[in-house]
Amino acid sequence: MNRKFRIALVLTLCLALTLFGCNKTESESYKPAEDEIALQIQLKLKEDIGLLIVEYESNGTGGSGGTCNADKTLLKHDSLLIYSIYQQSFDNPNEVKNLSLKFSIITEYVDPNYENIYPEELTIPMDAISLDVNFGERYYITISGDKENGYTAILTQ
Repeated sequence: MNRKFRIALVLTLCLALTLFGCNKTESESYKPAEDEIALQIQLKLKEDIGLLIVEYESNGTGGSGGTCNADKTLLKHDSLLIYSIYQQSFDNPNEVKNLSLKFSIITEYVDPNYENIYPEELTIPMDAISLDVNFGERYYITISGDKENGYTAILTQ
């Protein structure tokens, strides 16, 4: 694979992550689509971060993704993000009720990849949280902490 192709691939991936529900910083007026579960994520961190990785699962199916800035700058420690999960992520979307979410923080900017393989020394996973969900709804999550003491995700409101 030549260098120009790899660079184009990485830039396309970053752009795709940004456009696919990642790093939206819209206000309370955000209305999820009927086939969408919207996670409104408020960061309350002590430092800026490189990437936020999201893994989700319900009834044995799900997926993963994340958010980063396409310009390779860090996500601000107090960012408000909207992360969207769509029905096509699940084998049986009508059976999606209890959703397990596991977040990980990549402490420095690293080019995102579909395999979610990042340097271990930069990756800080959080304990999974579960919530009862419905498509077309928005759910509020707060992530707090720092790289020294770890991070915590909680369902708020």
